[in-house]
Amino acid sequence: MVHNGRLELPFAAVEAKIQRPVQRQGLIARTRLLKALAATPERISLILVTAPAGYGKTTSLSQWAAEDSREFAWVTVDEADGDPVRLAGHVALALHRIQPLDPAVFQALSSGDGSRHLTALGHLLTSLRNGNRRGVLVLDDVHELRDVASMNFIRALAAGVPAGFQLAVGSRLMLGFGRLRSEDRSVEFGVEHLAFTHEEVRAILAHAGVDPSDATVDTLVQRTEGWPAGVYLGARAIRTASDPAIAARRLAGDDPFLLDYLRDEFLVKESPDMVRFLTRAAPLDQMSGALCDHVLGGSGSADRLAEAARRNLFVVPQDRRGEWYRYHSLVAEMLLSELRRREPGEESRVHQRAADWYEQQGQPENAIEHMLASGDTLAAARWINQHAPDFASAGRLQTIRRWLTAVGQNGLVSYPPLAITAAWTLALSGDMPGAQGCLHAAERGSFEGPLPDGSSSLTSAVTILRASLGALGIDQMLLDAKAATEGEPPGSPWFPSAIATLGVAHALTGAADLAVKELSVAVQLGAAGRPPTAAVAALAELSLLAADRDDWSDAEEKAGQAVHLIETAGIEEHLFSILGYVAAARIAAHQGNQVAARRHAGTVLRMITTFSPAVIPWLSTQVAITLAEIFLELGDFAAARIQTEEAGRHLDGLLTEGTLRQQLSRVLARFAAEGGHVPVPSAMALTRAEMRVLQLLPTHLSLGQIGEELHISRNTVKAHLVAIRRKLQCASRNEVVERGRDLGLLRT
Repeated sequence: MVHNGRLELPFAAVEAKIQRPVQRQGLIARTRLLKALAATPERISLILVTAPAGYGKTTSLSQWAAEDSREFAWVTVDEADGDPVRLAGHVALALHRIQPLDPAVFQALSSGDGSRHLTALGHLLTSLRNGNRRGVLVLDDVHELRDVASMNFIRALAAGVPAGFQLAVGSRLMLGFGRLRSEDRSVEFGVEHLAFTHEEVRAILAHAGVDPSDATVDTLVQRTEGWPAGVYLGARAIRTASDPAIAARRLAGDDPFLLDYLRDEFLVKESPDMVRFLTRAAPLDQMSGALCDHVLGGSGSADRLAEAARRNLFVVPQDRRGEWYRYHSLVAEMLLSELRRREPGEESRVHQRAADWYEQQGQPENAIEHMLASGDTLAAARWINQHAPDFASAGRLQTIRRWLTAVGQNGLVSYPPLAITAAWTLALSGDMPGAQGCLHAAERGSFEGPLPDGSSSLTSAVTILRASLGALGIDQMLLDAKAATEGEPPGSPWFPSAIATLGVAHALTGAADLAVKELSVAVQLGAAGRPPTAAVAALAELSLLAADRDDWSDAEEKAGQAVHLIETAGIEEHLFSILGYVAAARIAAHQGNQVAARRHAGTVLRMITTFSPAVIPWLSTQVAITLAEIFLELGDFAAARIQTEEAGRHLDGLLTEGTLRQQLSRVLARFAAEGGHVPVPSAMALTRAEMRVLQLLPTHLSLGQIGEELHISRNTVKAHLVAIRRKLQCASRNEVVERGRDLGLLRT
């Protein structure tokens, strides 16, 4: 978002990622390729530059940007961009440099659910269209992506860029852009376009001081097959030979030879200090003078990096200030291999020092990455635990999951506070298997004293979590909730959650008076919480209890307080806020306000789809039963039927059911008595699968790409879309989106 004139994003932006690489001296102009790129018609929205490592993709794209009259935005993709929010943020920042974007782009990235990157994309494309300017966005190294969501973001971006804008993608891998290819809106430049011509090889040899005879040029082209990196290395290898043509014939283009050459010809000719510097810096994916000084325990690293870049020692500048650098990827691998051979154990120490430096710089993401790379799982676990809530609130669950995978079950058991934090994080995102796995790890671990999150003990934290999830049934939920309130003192930040859960458990076992007592305490103590989710849940439950006893005045007051607290605290997208909207929908239905009732109910249906609260079966069951009651009140029997079926499925997952089965039976009896068998299409009667498809319709994803996101076939997506259009009574995809937003089924 924009705050006091500054852009604020839910991640630490990497300046070097959005800088076009600096053109180095000694590089050959790719004249043939540049002419072809310049001649690409503007109706082509996607330009693919695809070839293996060392073919000069980045160099060619950079030379094109330097010669073209249009403005270029640049993003260098890396593995961490498997987090689509991070990728979308850097794309937005890069484009914002050449054309100011609507603040709604950054607002969307800073709040919302896990699909916020797609919401932001819609605003971004609209902003580009309104800007009516010509330009090119380069996404380089896209082969680093392994995540479907990030690739689909790029596909949607390519499909939606307005006339006058082009997306240029550099990648080592072939990428799927079937729709654009079939519509003749893409063009690809591959190995045959990027390979050096004879004239380019001749220029390389001349620059290296090698006699560029026809025999030498022909042999080098044959041996390297025009592979630019091999040509550069080959030219360096044969420059001192008495007969370059014979030396070129002896070249072997496989990797082992190149590594031997780099070791024997490149490192041998450098001073021991420079070799030590280059090899010890190899574990770093990016280098600066300050970082290298700290990691290597010396000074003057900035000068060494500048010297290495100036002398073409495979160190590539990443910005125009000469602050950040990286190695050519192949050379980085060679140098790392050499470091492991020369100084076993140093690689881990480099990562540890780098983590320390990034920690001091307030860059937790980079610090965690280096902690994990160093093998210091315990230190990484502590930092992930500290920063996971921030990453979760920023919509970066993919990054958290990747870190948890790296830490592993043993790491979670070794540091149970992370297992607790991770279980809550995954539960609130609807990841039931992940949450349960983390809970089990916490139960197996041991930890002395209070937890960093304020819990009085590990036992208490486990008990609160187990009670809140209620996966073992309502009876065990009540026992766990009682133990939780006994384990946390009233001043603990977790006491409101514990007593709110106890109140819910009493309500679900039929002890309404006890429930009101405990929930009232939770409201009083939890309203000042950050966030006040315990108070929201307690107010919503109090509203539902009041409605059950026909005290609609009290029910309306409590529901209004819950929604007000949700909005003032900015927790509209929190899982437990679902209860507040359910209570508000029930009040509106009772008052006969169908518009408000459907809007609140639609919000609940959207949030259920986003969060998949089946990880908390008591919550899913209660919400489904209440929605069924609301839809019966509205006369929407089709929607009521779906919710009774949902409630039955969730009930089957509970070992003990409390009063929930009785509540469902009463709703089913009312359903039968009121003639609910009449099949009438309803916008509120979308199935869970249809709701999942609906959430992706506002994006520029094709039906096939939506299928990839949801792991279903294109035909299945098409069938769901037909059903959605019928139920929402809409003729087109755009109408569906507008109607869905009006009903609260989609975010506005």
